[in-house]
Amino acid sequence: MCLAIPSRVVSIDNLFAMIDVFGARKKVSLMLMPEETRVGDYVLVHAGFAIQKVDRDIVESGKAMHETALALSILDIIVSKCNESGGRRIDSVRVRIGKAAGVLPDALSFAFDAAKATTVAEKAELVIETVPVGGTCKECKKDFSVQDVQYIFACPLCGSKSFEITSGREMEIVDMEIN
Repeated sequence: MCLAIPSRVVSIDNLFAMIDVFGARKKVSLMLMPEETRVGDYVLVHAGFAIQKVDRDIVESGKAMHETALALSILDIIVSKCNESGGRRIDSVRVRIGKAAGVLPDALSFAFDAAKATTVAEKAELVIETVPVGGTCKECKKDFSVQDVQYIFACPLCGSKSFEITSGREMEIVDMEIN
């Protein structure tokens, strides 16, 4: 799986571009781009290569990547809390993300790492605790927990379609370490 955040091209020099990702800049190759790239375009970057353009309207509307919006929200909250408590830097933040929350942990980590540059969290480690999908069956009256799935369509114990999901949708900041 390729995880990429749309990056804005700020300059071009032959087959290389300088991209901007949340204020962090990096030089990448344009050798794999299937079409001409211009300053102001948004591109997806993988392993140091721009690989495709991304529609500007999608990027600027915030619909480009769900995990990017979550990472920015986490960052806003922890930076605010750090400032309120008089801290100088954030060393780590621990979050709980349910398997049924629709969040890709690797994409969230990638987005957080890109977004934290030039903040008090620039050296912070994002620790993600994954919460399995769990529930209670209304037929067999038993609780269940399933580790490796995002969705449940029937009770894994008796097959009943009558159940209630009780865990796996979490998205919360548990704690953070500041200095």
